[in-house]
Amino acid sequence: MSSPAGERRFTEEVRQELARLPVGAEHEVRAELATLFRVAGSLTVAGGDPFDGERIGLGLTTGSGAVARRAYTLLTHGFRVRPDLLVREPGGMQHRARYGVRLAVGAGPVARTLGLLDAAGRPVDGLPAGLEGTGAVACARGALLGAGSVSGPGRPPHLEVATRTHETAEGLAAVLHALVGEPPGVVGDERVRVVLKSGAAIADLLAALGATRAFLTYDDGRLRRQLRSEANRLANADAANLRRSIEAGAAQVRAVEVAIARVGWHTLDEDLRATALVRLANPAASLAELGSLLDPPVGKSAVHRRLRRLEALGHDEHDATGPSVAGRASPFHERDA
Repeated sequence: MSSPAGERRFTEEVRQELARLPVGAEHEVRAELATLFRVAGSLTVAGGDPFDGERIGLGLTTGSGAVARRAYTLLTHGFRVRPDLLVREPGGMQHRARYGVRLAVGAGPVARTLGLLDAAGRPVDGLPAGLEGTGAVACARGALLGAGSVSGPGRPPHLEVATRTHETAEGLAAVLHALVGEPPGVVGDERVRVVLKSGAAIADLLAALGATRAFLTYDDGRLRRQLRSEANRLANADAANLRRSIEAGAAQVRAVEVAIARVGWHTLDEDLRATALVRLANPAASLAELGSLLDPPVGKSAVHRRLRRLEALGHDEHDATGPSVAGRASPFHERDA
């Protein structure tokens, strides 16, 4: 089973693969960037004229260099702007490098086009409307790049995307539902998360987003985990059936011994005597196996009836020292395994 560090590595592998995908059509670029800035970006609005583009700033900070490069590429290709690409090396309390993308000049028109600001220059919450087809795929890709995590292969299936508001989370959940056919959960109050816990749905999402290598790795681990689980379940079931069979056989042996001690071998019919002999000689055998050892062979039901008759002979129905046949538990009620 992979460790949390392994899970982080797999998430970064997914991001690396998604970040290398070709830049799509204009509507795909906008959907991916809009979601990326919703879940991992920042929008600054200074005072002054709401239509002054210089008062708007867009920023993105991430621990993944691949995500920063993807955001930079989308901005330059989709809007013909030149954002700043920043790197902060590890140091002090910060154990890993941090990457930033900052856009000041031209940020206003970009923010309005992405639906981050309305026509009056006010911030807008939630995802853009009308996301479907390749636009929905681009939206989900931006979400996973910006604030997603995926459990490593072999671990219990878990994919989540952290969002800042319930509106964004509900919109993203609807997009993922449309892509994989299974509704994700929206959990948390202060830290809202969209969560998928179906291994098949997670695999389908990775494939739909274009993370083919990650999909193959994840699906292989998922199938291996399912096979191990099924093998363990069957082994446990077999062990339980064997234990019940052995316990039932031991109880039947005791009942036969009591019957022989009470009435003797000479009083038994030939079929009961033969059945008693094979049960005593084969205490762990199933009823079907006992039936095959008799001459002529008989079925399980016939063996079961004979053993019940032997049990009845083993104690007197009017014996005051113990319960009657009808009132005491019988070892022959046990299921034959």
